[in-house]
Parts: sequence; structure tokens; C-alpha cells
Amino acid sequence: MTKEKAETTEVKAEITAAEEAVKTETNTVSKKIEAMKEFIEKARINGIQLIDANENNKILRSNLLIEGQSLPMFIVVNDTVYSYIQVHLVTVKEEKAEKCLPYLNELNERFSMLKYFVNKGSNIVLTCSVPASDDAFEPALLIALIDQVKKHLEENYAELMKKIWQD
Repeated sequence: MTKEKAETTEVKAEITAAEEAVKTETNTVSKKIEAMKEFIEKARINGIQLIDANENNKILRSNLLIEGQSLPMFIVVNDTVYSYIQVHLVTVKEEKAEKCLPYLNELNERFSMLKYFVNKGSNIVLTCSVPASDDAFEPALLIALIDQVKKHLEENYAELMKKIWQD
């Protein structure tokens, strides 16, 4: 075999390996989302909608009722070792978002498993990151953490909104 043919064969093997890795990652996402859907169905949880963002990211959407507000809540399942629970709390003007950052950082220090941040759209978002390897992915844990996030918001949302809207 010539050197050129050997290099071509090597490149083809690398491409095939990369394609297989993508298929495996996609299968990982599919397995995780199927496990979530099965758990939700078995536990008879209503009000959760599946959104196919793309092959590598699936999103389950619902709302949390906090202080009379229906807050959009998302579970992001992807091909990484992390899944995320995100709750969009409020959209503010850019100037207001910057004024809120010190208080959000204070909350981040007090509640280490949760992270408050302001995204590019000036939405104040609460995130809970849940690490789990593919073989240790637990839908029940995600649902239990949603309950913890909801409890946290029930205890802290009013004060957070007061701080956000004060001048």
C-alpha cells in the first residue's frame, strides 16, 4: 500500500470514529430523555412538555407557580455529564440587571447548589446543575431537585423581587 493510500485509509478511519462518537452522544441524549419521559409518565407528573432543541440538547419545559407568578422552568438534558434545571425569574432592563448583580452574587454565596445569573436577554435565571454520568442518570433526582428549587423560591422569591425592583 502506498503512503497516500495509507493516509487516506487513516483519515477515513478517523472520520468513521468521529461519526460513531456523535451517534453515541446522540444515543446518550436519547436514552436520558427516554428515561425522563418514562419516569414522568410512571409518576403521573403533568404539565411537562418536550422540546427538541437539536440532536444534542433536549429540553423539558414546565412552569413553577411562585407567589402567584408562573415562572418558566426548563430541564436541559444533553450529551455532557451535566443536566440543568433552569427557572427564568424575570426580565429586566440592562441597567437594572447590572444593579442586581451584587445581590445575585450574595445569593450565590448563600445557596451554593444554585446559581443566579443574568443572561444575554437580561433575564434573571436560577440554575441548578446536576452532574451524572450516562450510567448514573437519575430522573427521580432531577424531579426531587425541582421540588427543592421550588421550595427555595417559595422562601426567597419575594425578597429577591423586592431587591430587584427597588431603586
